[in-house]
Amino acid sequence: MAMIDLYSKRRSRELHGVPDVYTYDSFSDNFRVQLSMLIDDLLGDSDAYERTRGANEAYNTIVSLLKKEYGVRSLSVIRYSSAYAELHYFIDNEPTVDKCLDAVELSYRIGDLVARKPQYYPTFKTDAHDYVDSCITELNARFKEAGYGYELVEMALMRIDSEFMHIEAVKPAIQLLNFDGFEAARIEFFGAYEHYRHKRYKEALVDAAKCFESTCKVILTANGWTYTTRDGASKLIEILVRENFLPALHRSQLTSIQSLLSSGIPTLRNNLGGHGDGPTVVEVSQETVAYGLHLTAAAIVFLGSIHQQRTA
Repeated sequence: MAMIDLYSKRRSRELHGVPDVYTYDSFSDNFRVQLSMLIDDLLGDSDAYERTRGANEAYNTIVSLLKKEYGVRSLSVIRYSSAYAELHYFIDNEPTVDKCLDAVELSYRIGDLVARKPQYYPTFKTDAHDYVDSCITELNARFKEAGYGYELVEMALMRIDSEFMHIEAVKPAIQLLNFDGFEAARIEFFGAYEHYRHKRYKEALVDAAKCFESTCKVILTANGWTYTTRDGASKLIEILVRENFLPALHRSQLTSIQSLLSSGIPTLRNNLGGHGDGPTVVEVSQETVAYGLHLTAAAIVFLGSIHQQRTA
C-alpha cells in the first residue's frame, strides 16, 4: 500500500527533522489505529471477515493462539462476538506494548502464510505475493515514520537501537545465517532478540553467546577442523587462528578481533548471564545487552563473510 506524504508530514520534518531517537514503551492512539488499518489491508476488513472463509479463519486463528499463549478466555474485559472485533480492540487498547506487538507480529505471520494465495482475497489478486510484501514494507515504514524502534524482519519483530548497526550488522548477519548448516545459530540469534524485546536480558546474552559459538562450530566443521563439543568461544577462536582462517597478512587483525570477542561476548555471558547469581541478583542493563547483540551480529558478519569467500 502507498504512503502519502501529506503537507503536515513535510512541515513536521522541516520543523523537527526525521526522528533519530526511537521510543519503545508506548504507542500513540493514532499509531494504534494505523496498526489496525494495516492489518485490515493485509488480512481483510470486517466485511471480508464476514464474507470470506480465508479472512474468517485467519482472524479466528490469531485470536485463538493469543488466548492460548496468554492463558485467558478473552483478550479483553469486553466479550466480542467476532474474532475480528476482538483482535482490533486488543490492538487499540492493550496497555502493554509487547502484547500489542505480539498481536501485530502474529497477524503478519499468519498473513504471510495465507494471504499470498490469489484466492485469499474477496477480489482475486494475481499479485497477492507482491501485495503482501508491500504490506510488510508499509508496516516497517510506519514504525520508522512514527519514531518507534521496531522492524519486522523475516516475520519476527526486532527492536532497533541503532539504525546503522541494524542495517550494517544485524540484517547481514541474518542473511548469512540463512545458509544451510547455520539453522541452530539462526534460531539462537532470533531467540536472543526475542528475549531482548521482552526485556529478558540475561537470557538474551546467553543466546547471543550460543549463536556466536554455533557459528564458529559450523565454520570449523565445514573445514574439517577438530574441536570438542565442550569448547567455548575462546577455544574456538583459538582454533580459527591456528588454522589460518585468514591469510597470514591479516593475522594481527584476527588476533585483535579474537581479543575483542574473548573479552566481549563470552565475558558478558559468563559474568552476567551464564552462571547463577548467588545471594545477590545481578542486574543486566539494556545498554549492555544491546552492545552484546550488536557485537554478536558484527562478529557473525565478519566470520561468515570470510567463510563465504573461502568456499566460493
